[in-house]
Amino acid sequence: MMTKNYIKLAIRNLRRNKDYFFINVFGLAIGMACAILVMLHVWTQTHFDDFHPDDNRLYRATIESKMGSIGTNFAVTPPRFAFGLKKRVPEIEQACRIYKSERKILLKTKNDEVLDAPSLLFVDSTFFDMFGFKLLQGNPATCLSKEKSIVITKSMAKTYFPEGAIGKKIISENDTKWTITGVVEDCPYNTQIQYSALASLPTLELPNNSWLSSFLYTYYRFKPGVDMDKPAPPNAIGGITDIEYKLLQAYLKAATPEIERTTKMTPQEFHDMGNNFIIKLQQIRRIHLFSHLNYEMSKNANIETLIVLGAISLLIILIAAINYANLSTARLAGRTREIGIRKLLGSHRRDMARQFLAESITISFISLFLALVIVELAFPQLEEMYQFSSPSLSQSLLKLSPIIFGIALITGIIAGLYPAFYVTRFTPATILQNQKKLGPRAKGLRGVLVILQFLFSIVIIYSTSTIYRQLNYIQSKSIGFDKNNLLVLDNSTGLGDNRDAFAERIKALPRVKDLSYSSAVPGQLIDMYTFHKMNDSTNQNYLLQVNWADNHFLKTYGMHFIDSTKAIPGESTEPKHLFSQLNDSTTQAGSETKPIAVILNEKAVQYMGLKDPVGKHLLRLLQNGDQVEYTVKGVVRNFHFESFHEEVQPLIFLPEVPRFSRFTSIRFKSPPSAKDVSEVKKIWEEENPTTLFSEFSMSDNLQKQYTEERSTGEVAVAFSFFAIFIACMGLYSLMALITVYRTKEIGIRKVLGAGTRELVFLLSKETLQLVVLASLLALPLAYQISRLWLSRFAYQVNLSITNYLFVSAAVFAIAIFTVYRQLWRTINADPAESLRYE
Repeated sequence: MMTKNYIKLAIRNLRRNKDYFFINVFGLAIGMACAILVMLHVWTQTHFDDFHPDDNRLYRATIESKMGSIGTNFAVTPPRFAFGLKKRVPEIEQACRIYKSERKILLKTKNDEVLDAPSLLFVDSTFFDMFGFKLLQGNPATCLSKEKSIVITKSMAKTYFPEGAIGKKIISENDTKWTITGVVEDCPYNTQIQYSALASLPTLELPNNSWLSSFLYTYYRFKPGVDMDKPAPPNAIGGITDIEYKLLQAYLKAATPEIERTTKMTPQEFHDMGNNFIIKLQQIRRIHLFSHLNYEMSKNANIETLIVLGAISLLIILIAAINYANLSTARLAGRTREIGIRKLLGSHRRDMARQFLAESITISFISLFLALVIVELAFPQLEEMYQFSSPSLSQSLLKLSPIIFGIALITGIIAGLYPAFYVTRFTPATILQNQKKLGPRAKGLRGVLVILQFLFSIVIIYSTSTIYRQLNYIQSKSIGFDKNNLLVLDNSTGLGDNRDAFAERIKALPRVKDLSYSSAVPGQLIDMYTFHKMNDSTNQNYLLQVNWADNHFLKTYGMHFIDSTKAIPGESTEPKHLFSQLNDSTTQAGSETKPIAVILNEKAVQYMGLKDPVGKHLLRLLQNGDQVEYTVKGVVRNFHFESFHEEVQPLIFLPEVPRFSRFTSIRFKSPPSAKDVSEVKKIWEEENPTTLFSEFSMSDNLQKQYTEERSTGEVAVAFSFFAIFIACMGLYSLMALITVYRTKEIGIRKVLGAGTRELVFLLSKETLQLVVLASLLALPLAYQISRLWLSRFAYQVNLSITNYLFVSAAVFAIAIFTVYRQLWRTINADPAESLRYE
């Protein structure tokens, strides 16, 4: 009954002060909406791969290696890794391999209807035993055990095989016929194992069934009771657990003969030279947030982004709560008589405190209702910006409802604490005698609250400016080649014997300037191989990125040499047939051939310690112990093959090998139009009808590397606007209350000759001093948040004090404008009216 009475009184007081009510509700609603939106995004990102059975025992194996000064971390492992180590490490209960084709594979029905299957995974028969994906039709134990077996998704089965999918045939490239043996649920949004179809891995002729070539993903399920956090023995490499040490020892025991053939040294000698090789395990639920290795299966989230967004949303809701507390204390002078009389009539301090808390909590829950409306409108845009999907919004809100209501309750309590417990502690006589001291001129806590409001606002705005400065830096910094006017075609290995005819027809198009075949292009995955320096007594291994490219690649991409050497891959005079054997174990070590001409980038020259590199000889050891010799013919300037998140890596250009040439790069005279793409596609389908046409713009593709950063910037801009708007709205209202209580003083000062400028300065001096103090105190927090966000980039802007001063000055100017707008009307009123006030 008492609670009902408190709520009635709260609503009556709020209706009596509509302006105050609107400002507080709007501010709290914006703050809560920001917090809920970020919470929904964080909840989505932190619940990846949490549906697998025994997910606490499910781990992915990865490789960390260091050769010389270069360290690399791979999410992929060799094909023999999974079951080869399972036989040697008894703690492993089950294993599964996943191979993701780097290119899109054409799949058709028998009626030549092309299937929409952008992510085809090749998996072991243990897939459904290991993971929690629901097989709707078929036997989970056998559906992927036979060659040429394929499992399709529910939506694919419904679209292409409405009469029933089991037993039907799917035709892939080279007329390979696959039998549908199962139907699986559509891939959940919250997994890094994204699939559109699952094919049996044994069907593939794996490119290299060795212990050293890494190109597929290995997952282990460990037996119950295995201590995954137990430290390794004291003599082990630092930073690994006991189970990781056992995996490494088992691997080295099995792979040593192959290691010695390809490196000319034992694993111990390899380690003694300062090199390193370890196996790491990643718990499957942590991969999406904390793993950013080379060759990830899908794009993972950045924990730094979630922390920054969470911090900004928390600051906004605190600004709104501070707004409420500030305005409440400013209004106390108008309510002290009410409080004093109620105390004289017998009201207890506890009852008065409950009344104030009831008002603030009522405003908080009304704000929550408005916040949920804002969330309903804004959430689809957030999903689109961050390119993630989630269950229905209502389901997500239902799951988070205890936290959401908790936020509303806590916000209401925080906002109402000061008026509830500060004023009510005084006696009735003190309250009635000191109304002015309890009003808007009271300092102390309210001054601290103003400081905090603008401190948080400056932190948010400065962090946002840092994000946009970094994005502008990325746009303006040279990447070492011309990314514009480039159209890249995938799947070019399917051209086969028609590749020359295709190239000639493309070059004949009037708007085409040049064309190049290569195994890799910037922004896409690239192979890495180990090389040696000829006649190097240390026999050091050097891990280089490798791009097999034709003699048009550097010209097509506008790359430049650092000296006058004009050699390009393919200009050497050795027999052409050797080009196709670079990766074969059948190459004869003693064959009469000249060294193959290659090109290095500047980073590779520095990494390998080559002085006067042109003319130097390199070796690559093959898995059968033979070797291939290369001679350096030129050094190309460094360019960014990967995004600015990664440092430029050492790279070598080898002469093009047709069966490795996955990409065709076409340079146009101006940005390729839809008509240009259509013409290229027509020629492709005539020359290569069995392979899927897949193209992308190089400039657009490189921009996609920073999609998350741009989305974070857009969200941060919106949050910055809300933060400064809420803070200034509170400041505006606070100054309004100050002028109301000092109207007679203003009139007297005007009669005595005070000018407008003097009065503005007098009334706003204390508040603006607080804003200046806030700008000084905000620096450390703004710096730390900005530094945290920038830590993901290998190349980043400097945190400028000039930019901080500019942000602080802008906030100060906005505060001055807000104060001046509010004070102008009162100061310019007729002094006679001011003197009659009260």
